[in-house]
Amino acid sequence: MSGSTDQEPLEAVGDAFEPDRLLDVRSRTKAAVEEIAGLIVPGMAEDTARSLAGDVLRDRGLRKGWHKILVRFGPNTTKNFDDPPEPGVVLGDDDIFFIDIGPIFDGCEGDAGQTFTVGADSDMLRAAVDVRSIWDSTRRRWLDDGLTGTDLYLHAASTADALGWVLDLELTGHRISEFPHSAHYDGTLDGVGFRPTDKRWILEIQVRHPDRNFGAFYEDLLVEDDLLQG
Repeated sequence: MSGSTDQEPLEAVGDAFEPDRLLDVRSRTKAAVEEIAGLIVPGMAEDTARSLAGDVLRDRGLRKGWHKILVRFGPNTTKNFDDPPEPGVVLGDDDIFFIDIGPIFDGCEGDAGQTFTVGADSDMLRAAVDVRSIWDSTRRRWLDDGLTGTDLYLHAASTADALGWVLDLELTGHRISEFPHSAHYDGTLDGVGFRPTDKRWILEIQVRHPDRNFGAFYEDLLVEDDLLQG
């Protein structure tokens, strides 16, 4: 991987951009993910869960999204953002799922994704913990060592490998801002050859099991002074 070092245009924002508003929509988005997850139970079809997620977002005033609602169960947790889901998937008693939503609130973009489990499958339980651990470790290298976007994903890949997972290097973070961030930069975080600036970038981590047909996902905003970690 190699990255652009032309930082200013890639991190540009419009006149309407306000960091506090970005943090507000982030909090609202993370809370919505937790609410949606609490309503998903074994025996539920993936299509039903996605519709339920839309209801939660609408009730929270987060109806409009800058990207589609993703709810992935079981074998669909290995798929990339644009991959169509395997149809007819129903959540099992020992299973894994993730939620990824990108609502717009007050003209600002949110984006949050997290993995959850039901039952007692030890590999799936470990995946949900490890994907967050990989994310945290990568963020820490951003904070402590000032790694570039490119190097963040080299670190994430080696950390995933050490934990026994395969990192999906087709899903590697992106800009976020007032809507639409694509007016400034529509490329990936691993394509930037500088230290990403605070409150500008989403760090995405998706891993899959090396032998079994499931994976895990976690994403959040890179924030230097972050009270929402944990």
